[in-house]
Parts: sequence; C-alpha cells; structure tokens
Amino acid sequence: MTFLCGQKRKRSCHSSHVNDFHPHTPPISITSLQSSDVAEENERKRRRTDSPEKLLSCKVQKSSSSSSQEDQTSVQIHKKSSEGDILDRYELGKEIGEGGFGSVYEGKRLEDGLEVAVKIARKPSNMKYINIAGHPEPLPLEIGLLILAHRGGKVPEIIELLDWQDQQDRYIMILERPSPCVDLFDFIMSLGSITERQAQKIMEQATTAGLMCCRRGVFHRDIKLENLLVNTDTLEVKLIDFGCGALLQESGYDSFCGTKEYFPPEYYLDDEYHAEPSTVWSLGVLLFLLLCQRFPEVMDTQRIDDGNWTEPGLSEECCDLIQALLQENPIQRIPLEEILLHQWFKVKE
Repeated sequence: MTFLCGQKRKRSCHSSHVNDFHPHTPPISITSLQSSDVAEENERKRRRTDSPEKLLSCKVQKSSSSSSQEDQTSVQIHKKSSEGDILDRYELGKEIGEGGFGSVYEGKRLEDGLEVAVKIARKPSNMKYINIAGHPEPLPLEIGLLILAHRGGKVPEIIELLDWQDQQDRYIMILERPSPCVDLFDFIMSLGSITERQAQKIMEQATTAGLMCCRRGVFHRDIKLENLLVNTDTLEVKLIDFGCGALLQESGYDSFCGTKEYFPPEYYLDDEYHAEPSTVWSLGVLLFLLLCQRFPEVMDTQRIDDGNWTEPGLSEECCDLIQALLQENPIQRIPLEEILLHQWFKVKE
C-alpha cells in the first residue's frame, strides 16, 4: 500500500507564497513534495517518524497558481477597526500557526477577556482585493470572502471573523477561537483512526460549510484536513483559511489555488474546473482520508469509476457515497446540495 508523503502545510498560507504546479502533472500517486527550506524538511521528517501506522505520513503542501477574475458583490456592512493599531486592543499569546502568509497567535480581547485567534498576514506584491458594498475601500480577498461567507447570518461550521484591519504592509484578522480544538489532521493523527459515525458527524459539518460558501458566492478551494478545526470534546467542526478562495462564478476556472492532492481530475484533463463539482471532489478526498487513512490511488479511482469500489470495514452506504463523490467525470458526481441527503447520513448506530 502506498502512502502519500508531503509537507504539513502551514495554516492560512496565501497562494502567492506557494509553488506553482504544471497543470498536467498526474493528480494522484504523488510520492513526495519538495520542502521550501531546511527547517520545513526537518519538520516533515519529524512528523513522518511520529505518524501512527504511517497515517497520511505528513501534511500536504499547499500549491497553486493565481486565481481567475473576481467580481464585485454586495454584503452586509461588517465591523472594521479603524482607530489606531488593532493590536493595541488585544493581548497576544503563543503562536499557534505559521506559514508563508505570516502567523496566527492566541489572543485575548482586553475589554472583556474574550479568547480569540489573531492572524497577522503579510501582503504579497500581487495582493488581491475585492469590492464589497458598504465598504468604501477594496478589501483583502481573504477578509472579503470570510465576510461574504457569513452574509445573512452566522454559519456555525465556518470560522467567524470578529474584527479586522487593513494596514500598509499587512492585514490583521481577529477570529473566534474554539477551545479545545486542533486541526482535523492532528486530531486523526492523535487517534490513529476514527469510526464511521465520527466521520459522519465531521462530514456533515464540512459539507455544510462548503455548501454555505457556495450559496453565498464564495468558492473556498481548499477544503482539507488541515483547514478544518475540530473541537476534541464535541466534534464540532469549523472551516478556516480562505486565503486560497475566490468569488463564485458560473464559468469555469482555469487556474487552481489550493492543495495538490485535492485537485479535481478535470483540472488536469481539461485545464478547467467548476466550483461546486470541485468542492464535491475535495469532500470525497476528505472522506476517503478520514476512513481509509490514505489518498485515493489509481487503482481506487479506476474501481470507483467502474462502480465496484469497496474497502474492508466500511459499510455499503459509505462506499457508495465515496463513489458518488469521487467520480472522474464531474457531471456524474453527486450534486453538492444532495450530499447530505445520501443514505449514509441516515445510518445511525
């Protein structure tokens, strides 16, 4: 059995800080990814040693080229800090995430002691902005997309943006900080494996997050283990890191911003992909990883397309859903809005 090996991606990297991959690189059975520096390589080796039963070997590396056009859109007016430096109103603690984008820290709001996460992101030279009604100035893409994701009411399955500030060389986001929580990769690594019912609860929330993003005009583009926070007590899940996202469009995208192992096959075959079928594919890879503890291989995808894929220990309903999610032809995949209606989610132990 081949386990894919790659760099554990630092949380919330911007696409402009990561490596480009040729669109015709084979989408699966990638055995290695280059580390960006010696420190990251040492971290990769350490995680490989620590992995129980070689579970996923290590986290995968975020990779992309630039996204396609962004449209103007409208959204409710959202709070923005404009008086002084936003960091003057928060006490920063230890670093809890780091990557090419900058860093994420534990934080506490001074006025009431609320525990938050503080993301400080450096601006790349090709910084992307979007215009949102109610805001006189264009917003950094990540901030704008997260505001849009909560338009019309908070979505519990998506991390909430509490406050933000756009500065000259960086932007700062104040985010809710669930506790206790880890990202889903570390959660799986700590357990070694999870049950179908645990996977079911996680997938219900991850699917809801992806669906609500699309309904509100946001294409996240990087739904993956590392971008889902899970409360270790309750299994509540929240989608994070909109730095690879784009505004939703009906036409196809011709460049991908996200993680290599989650790219949909149509990107390699047709040099184009669409938001919802691509989201469905990434959810399929996510479910496959949760329960099979590896990425889909060529033999898996061939059997899935033939309709005869099974995995020892998994229920018939679960195997059927995985096949519905991971069809090579995007037209044959289950529609995003129908995933939660699948029979697997009705099975209770």
